[in-house]
Amino acid sequence: MKNQLEERLQQLGWNHTAHLLDDLVESASRDNVSYFEFLDTVVLREWENRQSNELQKRVKRAKLPFTKTIHEFDFSFQPSISEVRVKETLTCRYIANGENRILLGPPGVGKTHLAVSFAVEALTQGKRVLFLTADELEAECRKAEKQNTISRLVRRLSRPDLLVMDEVGYFPFSDITANLFFQVVSKRYEHGAMILTSNKSYVEWGKVFGDDVLATAILDRLLHHAVTFNIKGDSYRLREKKKAGIFPASLTPETV
Repeated sequence: MKNQLEERLQQLGWNHTAHLLDDLVESASRDNVSYFEFLDTVVLREWENRQSNELQKRVKRAKLPFTKTIHEFDFSFQPSISEVRVKETLTCRYIANGENRILLGPPGVGKTHLAVSFAVEALTQGKRVLFLTADELEAECRKAEKQNTISRLVRRLSRPDLLVMDEVGYFPFSDITANLFFQVVSKRYEHGAMILTSNKSYVEWGKVFGDDVLATAILDRLLHHAVTFNIKGDSYRLREKKKAGIFPASLTPETV
């Protein structure tokens, strides 16, 4: 009977339960649990396993550069960041509302860490996420242009619940990338949330997109429903070197 039950569980796709069957029955017998409690435990174990597997799949598809949570962020080192706004963002209500979060500041102040932390929380809550750097977007645009698949790329970037675009402004976009970015922002406007990190203030975005009118149109859509984090302070990456006294006095974060 046991073998037949395991086989039926596997046919139903309950492979995890089939594998744990002996342990589940032994535990129920030892603790003298009711039929209802036993059934609840069986279903809960299977559900938790499936949730874990689905989360792993979402994390893989998100293509995060690393995995960090907000608990690893040092707010004492960056007091310019509002913890209240961070906690509100972690609720993920902004995703349901099609809102944006934009993180501005010089290199090394924690923009990408925050963006990844927000993305990890969204993934945990069952959201579909895609992470791209500006350099990766440029490369994908060049490839799509050669293959005549720009429209397909726009659709792919418009699909996730949350699109994270990192390092906007570290170099000027090509015309094709700037226009594609505008299309993506337009399609996601009020429907699909975005997180952007940039080392450039908004007044400099005309240089990033190569066109002041285009930059204004992009910002108009991005900022209509958005919260901006203006992060000020020193670089995390240089903090330890400064503590150790090996950071050259002649250098500043802007020259590194």
